[in-house]
Amino acid sequence: IVTALLDDPNDSIHVVAATRDIDSNGAKALLASCPAWSELSLVEVDMTMPDADVLAADLAGHSVIALNMPQALAPADMIECQQTIAEAVAECMEQAKAYGGVIPLVVKLSSYGIDDKQGPLGEAHRIGEAAFRDKGISLVSLRPTSFFSNFEAFDWPVLRGGGREISSPLGQEARVNWVACEDIGRTAASVIKEHLRTSQGGRKPQRMFHVVNVVGPASNTLSGPELCRLVGQCLGEGVTYKEVALPTQEDYHGLWSFLRAGGFDVQDSNAELEYQRLLGGRPLTEFRAFVTGLVQDMKDK
Repeated sequence: IVTALLDDPNDSIHVVAATRDIDSNGAKALLASCPAWSELSLVEVDMTMPDADVLAADLAGHSVIALNMPQALAPADMIECQQTIAEAVAECMEQAKAYGGVIPLVVKLSSYGIDDKQGPLGEAHRIGEAAFRDKGISLVSLRPTSFFSNFEAFDWPVLRGGGREISSPLGQEARVNWVACEDIGRTAASVIKEHLRTSQGGRKPQRMFHVVNVVGPASNTLSGPELCRLVGQCLGEGVTYKEVALPTQEDYHGLWSFLRAGGFDVQDSNAELEYQRLLGGRPLTEFRAFVTGLVQDMKDK
């Protein structure tokens, strides 16, 4: 999201990236990757802290708050975190109304299909979003399908190490759509830039709550065996699929049950035209191209 916001020298956007550790490798890499013209600063903020007053002081004065929940949080912690942030943003709104400041828009990274019984993780997203809406906070919910980075984190290390088997609880028939993190970031950046242009023109947001589904192209919707075939073609070697049992942990049991029932078996359609508009017609990344890049990087090393 940050790199997409800062990729155009004609846009004058000051981005403040809140992180729990400004000395982390990720934070340093983010600073190093941004172009010379960009206005980026890092602040150390723990968005999971239970003190809404402290968070409100950190968030005050910003036109947009982009919220990306830590992936390691349990559902109950996700809900508590979002409720606390909603309280903090509500405080910012009250201060802005009283003293003529900026009323922020919240852009939250969520998940496709959270209204369709995705399990405890999806329910945590849904309840958290309700907390913002209940306080009258303008919210855009970005709902992507499965991140390319999930494949890179969980499947690619085995393949890079010489294994030629991909295992998951998805089953033989169900398909999952994959979308690139860069495309999610570009969509979020377009939402934010559009809001900034609108607010600078003196117009108020037309909708208090808005959902933007972010779905990869039709070729990115793959079953387990189809995924293995594609990866095998990129590697030039056969890759087999192994179905494993559903996880016993409730959080992930619910998510994988949702996926096995076709929860992410989606493709580009009229319902997904909005993010295409936001991206200005630029094509989304093909999963095959992503895997080809991983293979090439492996060979180069």
